[in-house]
Amino acid sequence: MDLADVLDDLYGSPPAEFTATRDAYARQAKAEGDRDLAGRIAGLKKPPVPAWAVNLLVRERGEDVEQLLQLGASMREATASLAGPELRELSVQQHKVLDAMRVQAGRLTQEAGVRLSLDVGEKVVATLRAAMADPAAADAVRTATLVRTLESTGFGDVDVEGATAGDAAPRPVPAKTPRSPARKPAEKTGAKTGKTPPRDELRARREEKAAREAERERAEAERRERELAELRAAVEEADDALDDARDEASAADADLASAQRRQEDLDRRREDLQARLDAVIEQLESAQDTVRTAERTAHAARERVGHAERELADLRDRLPE
Repeated sequence: MDLADVLDDLYGSPPAEFTATRDAYARQAKAEGDRDLAGRIAGLKKPPVPAWAVNLLVRERGEDVEQLLQLGASMREATASLAGPELRELSVQQHKVLDAMRVQAGRLTQEAGVRLSLDVGEKVVATLRAAMADPAAADAVRTATLVRTLESTGFGDVDVEGATAGDAAPRPVPAKTPRSPARKPAEKTGAKTGKTPPRDELRARREEKAAREAERERAEAERRERELAELRAAVEEADDALDDARDEASAADADLASAQRRQEDLDRRREDLQARLDAVIEQLESAQDTVRTAERTAHAARERVGHAERELADLRDRLPE
């Protein structure tokens, strides 16, 4: 039994399967007489979900992770040389790449039957950011055997003490080894003692793992087929809605043209009425001037009449009887 193969299987499987698989490997090593290896396997630590998600990214998206780590190296160089504009551009790239890696981690873990919470996703991003900030942290991530998450404060080295499984080496790039699917403990079917021998137990686990992977792929294919059918139905519905919208738009355009013609007709009528009103107002003003002149003339005439009446009365008073 090779420890590297054990590490590869253990840290490539979902955390829920870690303990049972580790114990089975330890029993097999002990049965083969390698007590030292059995002890080392038994002492391997189970990774928390965020660390496992990073391990899964390295295994399934090794090239993308390596590009992220190279971007971190470029940012460190830009910081050291005080290249402000270059550092700002690299920082923008960092945010975009980290967001993309968060999404990829969510998809990969979901395929393995584990849904990442918002908090777990933040810890995945924090670990990748720490790997970008420090070469030792980058090497730890490259092993794909993290047993805890990493964190960088932005100053100094990242603490990587005890962060990986023992004797783990960085994985070659690109790293695209198949993901280990979900497995359950194998049923005990074998020997006179009532327990399955360790080697047979591991073989049973691998066979069940392959069967579950095939079932998962079949279920995934059915899900995608349903999504495709739903998408096609949605497209047809959208086409119908588009036709209806075009008909409504045509009717609205016709109504708009009619309303515009009506508005133009009313504008012409308003202009005609305004011209007529202006003429009437002008005539009214002229008539008012004439009335005022006539009123002044009449007033003056009444005054003359009054004066004449007074003179006539005075003359009559002076006549003898």
